[in-house]
Amino acid sequence: MKVILLKSVPKVGKKDDVVEVSTGYAENALFPKKLAIIATDAAIAGVKTRAQHKVAEKEIQHNLLDRAIGMLEGKALIYKAKVNEKGSLFSKVDASDISAELLKQFRISIDASLMKIEGAPIKQSGTYTVTITEGKYTSQFSVEIKGE
Repeated sequence: MKVILLKSVPKVGKKDDVVEVSTGYAENALFPKKLAIIATDAAIAGVKTRAQHKVAEKEIQHNLLDRAIGMLEGKALIYKAKVNEKGSLFSKVDASDISAELLKQFRISIDASLMKIEGAPIKQSGTYTVTITEGKYTSQFSVEIKGE
């Protein structure tokens, strides 16, 4: 029996895969747990449509991210934090803090999970490079940590 998986099932397949399973397994394990549906022509067409929408959505997100990074071109994000006389921060600065500061200073929203900070978490004042990675796309900008 051909089924479309609604969730990933170990040793069977991933979400939205069309797989061949035994009728008993489908009826007794997959259907009651809502892990799969019968692979009709309409259901397969729906899976293909959802896949196309995912690709289009990723493309839009990539373009928005590219535009946001382009706005940062030539600018340095300045993050002010409390430091002691040696330049050590009283609290660490991580990707979520930088994401919030980008939104505050430049009105640019970038998900913190896409950011990777060189030497993270930041515990000293200075200039750091932040790398933004989404799939194959990679970009960088600098952050300057200054004392208040």
